[in-house]
Amino acid sequence: MKILVKILSIFIIILLSIFAISRVGESNFILLNNDEPIVFAHRGHVDNNVENSNISFQKSIDLGYTAIETDISITKDGKLIIFHDDNATRLIGIDKDITELYWDDIKNNHLLYFDEETPDRLMTLDEFLKQTSNSTIVYLDFKSSSFAIADSLSNILKNNSDKKNLIIADANYMFLAYLKMNDPSLSVCLEGFNKGKEFLFYLFPDKYKPDYYSSFLFQVDENHMQFLKKNNLINNRIVYGVEAKNIQDAYDLGIKNIILDHDSSMQSINEIQKELKANNF
Repeated sequence: MKILVKILSIFIIILLSIFAISRVGESNFILLNNDEPIVFAHRGHVDNNVENSNISFQKSIDLGYTAIETDISITKDGKLIIFHDDNATRLIGIDKDITELYWDDIKNNHLLYFDEETPDRLMTLDEFLKQTSNSTIVYLDFKSSSFAIADSLSNILKNNSDKKNLIIADANYMFLAYLKMNDPSLSVCLEGFNKGKEFLFYLFPDKYKPDYYSSFLFQVDENHMQFLKKNNLINNRIVYGVEAKNIQDAYDLGIKNIILDHDSSMQSINEIQKELKANNF
């Protein structure tokens, strides 16, 4: 079934490419942060804090982050919430998939940090966006996607002026293209854009090309960087899975935008941004 879906998606992409009015190479990407490097706090700052929580987000801002990565899951009744795991055991102590739980049954649950209850509760996406500063860039990593989820997101963003600072990220191109079709002002990011998949860029019609492309750091090599440079995409590339042990690899490659697991052994966020800016490909 998954193979059939993948084949169908590729077929639709090809059709869109054939009928697209605009031509390859003339895209007007939406770029945030004025081409400056972006360092995202991975699920907020989680060194001694529970992930995807008010405290982790506030700690990241206190450390100097101007960007946050967070995860979006969906409950059984269709509520979009800030939550990473498929199973809810680790974070709220319920041994069920989050998609099997109703929002009203879990909305008062406190988040757990190594099995210890924290002051922070679960948040809906709507609540999170209302309290996020409009000067903060937010990378929303969707853990599942569908046209129904896209419609729910569009309804949430309809009257939200801060959507200009959002990056909607998912590995499902059709989900992103649908969002872009309904609201061209949205910034979207295609996840899993690994080395060896560069050809996909040329299949996407310009009108619905993602604004950003992301993957794990280890899925980037020098050939991939050459492709990015050739297509003026260095500033559109984001990598995740970056931490103390491999951040030098990001510098050496010339990566500009990273989703970072920061800890006390590392430089300050400001110094990391300077390093990213200085190391050109």
